[in-house]
Amino acid sequence: MTRGLLGAALALLAATGCAAGPSYRRPALDLPEAFRGQPAPQETSFADLPWWDVFQDPQLVALLREALQASPSVATAAARVEQARATAGIAKDQLLPALGVQVWPSYQQVFSPVRIPGLSATRTPYASYLAQGTVSWELDLFGRLRRLREAALAEYLASEEAARGVTVSLVSDVARSYFQLMALDVQLEVARRSVASRQDTLALFRAQERGGVASGLQTASGEALLADAEATIPGIEQLITVVENRISILCGRAPGPVARGDLVGRPAPPDPPLGLPGTLLARRPDLRQAEAGLVASNAQIGAALARFYPSLTVSANGGYQSSTTSSLLTSGAAIFGIGAIVNWLVPVLQGYQAKHQTDAARANWDALVATYRGALLNALGEVSTAFGALQRIRFQRDRLEAEVRARTEAVRLARIQFSAGVASYLDVVQAEQVLLPAELQLAEATGAQFAAYAELYRALGGGWQAPTGAGPPAQADAAPPPAP
Repeated sequence: MTRGLLGAALALLAATGCAAGPSYRRPALDLPEAFRGQPAPQETSFADLPWWDVFQDPQLVALLREALQASPSVATAAARVEQARATAGIAKDQLLPALGVQVWPSYQQVFSPVRIPGLSATRTPYASYLAQGTVSWELDLFGRLRRLREAALAEYLASEEAARGVTVSLVSDVARSYFQLMALDVQLEVARRSVASRQDTLALFRAQERGGVASGLQTASGEALLADAEATIPGIEQLITVVENRISILCGRAPGPVARGDLVGRPAPPDPPLGLPGTLLARRPDLRQAEAGLVASNAQIGAALARFYPSLTVSANGGYQSSTTSSLLTSGAAIFGIGAIVNWLVPVLQGYQAKHQTDAARANWDALVATYRGALLNALGEVSTAFGALQRIRFQRDRLEAEVRARTEAVRLARIQFSAGVASYLDVVQAEQVLLPAELQLAEATGAQFAAYAELYRALGGGWQAPTGAGPPAQADAAPPPAP
């Protein structure tokens, strides 16, 4: 009879091998043909390139490698991945039979004040020794355990995507801070050059005042201009310290100086291809993480639906039991047993518990679908905003470069006219006075242009590739992994 029961259970398992609940399908999404501001759809995207090919700056590449190896945020994300991996392993192990071993001696005394046939009225000791093995296996007839395993694996994939998201943000943050730091270096150099020029001007004014060819008003104006130029230096130096500290912390080390290149003479970043909007679903880690959450939620619906069906657990045990250790391992002390438990929580008697769990799982799915679509809209907006900023800053930088060239030429001509005696030195001072803010704005716009380039790379989902050796790998894995 036992063999017949086990055979029937295995036959039922084969007949109902499919898991309860719907199979996962990606929700319908309304994707545009091209990003806003994009002239025409493009098949390729510069976000498919690894970061060491996008940011071809030796100092920046070294900083990024250091950050990816030592950043606390990366270490935290890696630990979360290992935690999710272990959780997925627990869900997988639930599909396997549970094995156990039981070995124990027991000793008890029975005292009866009333005489019972076969027993004395005094304390009587009883000893028992047991050694047996047990096996228990829940046959996953309707896929509840498989759905739970599917959900755990999806959550593990979501943790991996979260770790990739940390990498993408870290690469972008370090790169944008690096370009900001180089722009501040240029601004500091401009401010110091302006201070030196105004010191020379003030010295000339004082000499003219002593010679009686200039008034004290001219000297006082020169002193005010010098003080104004000197006042800009501490603020720039403080910003440099702040940005250096930020980069150091991102790299996982104590605040300190940061090695960097020179922004002067660096060519503008190219106008990058964006690719198709649909590629964001397979490239951006936050969207891949959100979709992995949808896969897990869909599996949870199947696991909840499986509670409407009965579960079957088969168990067996075998071993030896005796009242003495000398006869424990004999044929007469052998024991064995086999059984099956059918468990079915009838919804009516359980207060619709299974129905309520299913309704909660479906509601969670609806919420995650809305979150997924919102994340996609946010990603499209980030790409459009970053691309528009890059285009506008490119135009702004071109205009500022033209302004600086014109104002530099004005300063040169004013000096020539002053030397020829056809212009006053006040004309030189006025020309230099308007040159300083133009040069500062140009330096800021140049750094912002490279920072916008890095932000666009992040918005498109680039930057999760990480080399493991001392330098960029010979063959960089530039293609994103498959979607969940």
